[in-house]
Amino acid sequence: IAFFCAGQGVQFSVISAGKDLTSLLQEIDYYRNLLEIYKSELTKYCLLCYRETVSTFIDKGKTTAIEAKLTFADVSDPGNKLLEMFYFHQVFKNYWIGYAERCDHYVQRYGELSQPRHFEAYIIKFYHGL
Repeated sequence: IAFFCAGQGVQFSVISAGKDLTSLLQEIDYYRNLLEIYKSELTKYCLLCYRETVSTFIDKGKTTAIEAKLTFADVSDPGNKLLEMFYFHQVFKNYWIGYAERCDHYVQRYGELSQPRHFEAYIIKFYHGL
């Protein structure tokens, strides 16, 4: 439960822009180190996705990137719950760094999911409308 709450806190900080990105990156790394100890793979992948997003916002991952990467191969199975998060982050990142076509591509991919969550779906529609 604690890691789920930590993930929710990170999600809120990223979406609301309510925290300094550098300190948020350090917080994510702290949680990821704890997850290595406690072996929570799903939460580790979720935080890795948020870490890549924050790293991209800071400097497009030039100096803040790490070895571990979440790739499309990790989430390519249509039944995988990470696919929804992966598409959401792609929409979010590509919009804010100015790649409108990529953003639209991932909006369409997100729309092809069988049962996307409502909160993310509303945010996706907002970015698609912009």
